[in-house]
Amino acid sequence: MNVEILLLGLMCGLTIVGYMIAINAHGPIRLSVSYLLATVMLAGTVIAIVQYVNEGLDQAKLATLHQMELEKEKAEEQVKTSEEALRQNKVILSSAARLNGFISASTGLASSLSNVNLLDLPDRESLENRAAITKSKIAELKASFDKSKPFDPQFADCVQNIDMGIASLIEASQYYVLYYRSDDAPQEQLRERILRQKAQNAYNLFQKSSAELASKSQE
Repeated sequence: MNVEILLLGLMCGLTIVGYMIAINAHGPIRLSVSYLLATVMLAGTVIAIVQYVNEGLDQAKLATLHQMELEKEKAEEQVKTSEEALRQNKVILSSAARLNGFISASTGLASSLSNVNLLDLPDRESLENRAAITKSKIAELKASFDKSKPFDPQFADCVQNIDMGIASLIEASQYYVLYYRSDDAPQEQLRERILRQKAQNAYNLFQKSSAELASKSQE
């Protein structure tokens, strides 16, 4: 029991005693004074009780308001967290979609170079033009991929493998062009072998990137 309640109890007790004295008082003056003092004590006790109750109510209201404010802040924090998670998820999905597009395009070029028939066109000029066009496409692919960076950090390994694959594709395209500038058959064979090895290496890297992308997207 706290001090305030004890003091209120004491005031109530004194008020009761005051009225008991007034009841037992004799004479009009003593009776009037006794009742006046007892009434003043009663009024003071009532005021004190009302103030105590009001203070309790105010404290309860403050506690309720404080709790409501904490709950509001918690709700706002949860909303911010949800918005941040949604934004991050959009970034991840965007990165995954762009990477998937580059992997598909790169894989197609790598497969085409790995299996290209170097002598299937009717004249040498057409063969050389096709090689030059392929080399140009790969250069454009690299420029577009570099421009699309950065990607979400969780795809770092995937991006690295794509970079390595495109670099291998560029080397393959260079040997593709050089093949038609060979001085003799042995040089042609060497350049064709390097061309296909580089293209196959690029294809393997793109396949690995595709598997990594699928794995990360499911996490």
